[in-house]
Amino acid sequence: MGHPARLLLLSLSLALSAAAPPPAHAQVGVRIQQVSEGDVRVDGMLREWRRIRRVSLGRGDDGSARFSLGYDARGLYVAATVRDERLIRTRRPGRQEDALVLTLAVPASRGRWQGREIWLFAGVEGRSAGSAASGGARGRLRPIRGARVVEARSDEGYELEAFVPWAAVPSAARWREDGRIAVRLQDVDMEARPEVENAPATAPVDWAHLDRLPRAIPAGGEHDVIAEFLQRQGMPGRRPKHDLRGDVSGDGRPERVLQVGRFLLVLGAGYRGGEGYDFTALPVRGESDVLAARLMDLTGDGKAELMLRLRQRDDAGNSRDLWQLYRFPGERVDPFFAIELRKETSAGHVEARLRVQRAGRGAPRIEVRAGRAQGLSPESFREAPASDAEGILLPWGPVLARTYRWDGRRFETVRERANPNPWDPEAERREVQRESRGSRRASRAAGRPDVDALLAAVREARGIPRSARPRFQRDVNLAESPAPERLVVYGDALVVVGPAFRGGEGYFHYGVSVASPEDLVDVRTADLTGDGRQEVLLFAKQRLGEITRTLLLVHQFTRDGGFPRLLAVEVGREQDRQRVTNEVQTRGGRLVVRPGRARGWDAESWPWAASDGSDGVEPLLLPWSDRPRTYRYRGGRLVR
Repeated sequence: MGHPARLLLLSLSLALSAAAPPPAHAQVGVRIQQVSEGDVRVDGMLREWRRIRRVSLGRGDDGSARFSLGYDARGLYVAATVRDERLIRTRRPGRQEDALVLTLAVPASRGRWQGREIWLFAGVEGRSAGSAASGGARGRLRPIRGARVVEARSDEGYELEAFVPWAAVPSAARWREDGRIAVRLQDVDMEARPEVENAPATAPVDWAHLDRLPRAIPAGGEHDVIAEFLQRQGMPGRRPKHDLRGDVSGDGRPERVLQVGRFLLVLGAGYRGGEGYDFTALPVRGESDVLAARLMDLTGDGKAELMLRLRQRDDAGNSRDLWQLYRFPGERVDPFFAIELRKETSAGHVEARLRVQRAGRGAPRIEVRAGRAQGLSPESFREAPASDAEGILLPWGPVLARTYRWDGRRFETVRERANPNPWDPEAERREVQRESRGSRRASRAAGRPDVDALLAAVREARGIPRSARPRFQRDVNLAESPAPERLVVYGDALVVVGPAFRGGEGYFHYGVSVASPEDLVDVRTADLTGDGRQEVLLFAKQRLGEITRTLLLVHQFTRDGGFPRLLAVEVGREQDRQRVTNEVQTRGGRLVVRPGRARGWDAESWPWAASDGSDGVEPLLLPWSDRPRTYRYRGGRLVR
């Protein structure tokens, strides 16, 4: 990718057949035909290539060619008929002689693209043998080990056939699915003073923007099977979100496991004898609800299972995340084990953590640990245990951690760690009342206001050090009676108390989900619902590798004691010294977000595609393209 995290909007997938290269903005893909192992013999005779589409380079009798590309599990095949009045070759092939050149590019880390050129040199009888070499945009070319190039002279030039092993192609597996390619014929006509006279190509190569090269389009074999499946499901041309390869069934050859839309598909040369495939519809609403996918042997039988993290949602805005395992016995796609990892309601969410531990031989261990709750408490979270999955471990539940391992028939619990501090509703109620009453008696004796006494009780109950100073503090009407409550932030913990709040006997404690307290950068309040009580606006930084985005989270106190989120919107993003910062204003019961200003980015250099808000966060406004956005309270949410 030309910039970090750039998402291309290129969707052209036509096979290239025009003689002259099209303009960069209208480039089309280059077809690469899948062939069966043994179907192509690299002997310089192009009989096997008659049914594979040819692509033209240049015109005329001198310096033109027609070529085809193929591949199998071993590597890449090239066949070309070249029209050239004179073949210029030396004993040590280099960049200043006749060659067929393939420029290959594949996405690399951090949004960059990795490129390599494959140079194919025809041999000259009695002088030099055909050869293949690789290199970058400039510099020395290095011979490709395991490559083979065979040529046959003709009246108009020569025919060339070549094999290049996948080891010479950068990130070969990914290149077959998301690679770019350009092919050019280099024609040199003077041996004494070699200069490139002509270089017709499928597309120009800009090494600073390899993502602009035409897409490599695999065809034939399993790709035709996938295309037919997508056609039947009404998704022609849809690209997989996840495309994995591994030995999941049958013989030792790897299968291909794809997630496309809501479907899971498995196929391969060794699956069902290479004669069929299996698929299933995933229990999610859309493609974006599949959050992660990975193949790994979790049963110790030498075959990989598929691990998916799925997000299931209902119409009320509630959701849960499942760690779902699938296996492939050869006649179906079988979901056979699941664990709940996250649950979210309008009031907040609770999550658990999972890791897979390898244990030498045999099946690995799967450890699940209770995580954090945000906006939810034992009092507010009321839900029956799951019947279709292992239930989520709650931070206040009796079990803190649990370990599973495959015993040959099922995943058995092999270890449990008890929670040393499980929730006891009666004990909690008695403790808070005792501390609150004791603190109020002490405060009256010392002449301090009851709010300070309540805060002292909270600090005692929650283990907040006496030396901790509030980072934010406001006295505003947030809940219940018209009397104001005190909102205080210690570290990343938001606390609310008040003489009339919960009868003066209780408090509210909310842990903001940030990596460190410094990531909670601002706390404001404003009445955005028109009920006379103010909502809480939290500004929190979220760090995603090299990128940091600032989120505005708006919460409301409800009469039943809940603290649901009304809105999440991105209002800032930064990377290195570049940033976009939105302006947030509250006026007349409305929330207004303005595009603000940018530093280091503009419309041309902005490296991300527009967000659709599918992650539950309203997208960032861009100063060069967006207008201010106003949110109003409707139906229990802040909406545009």
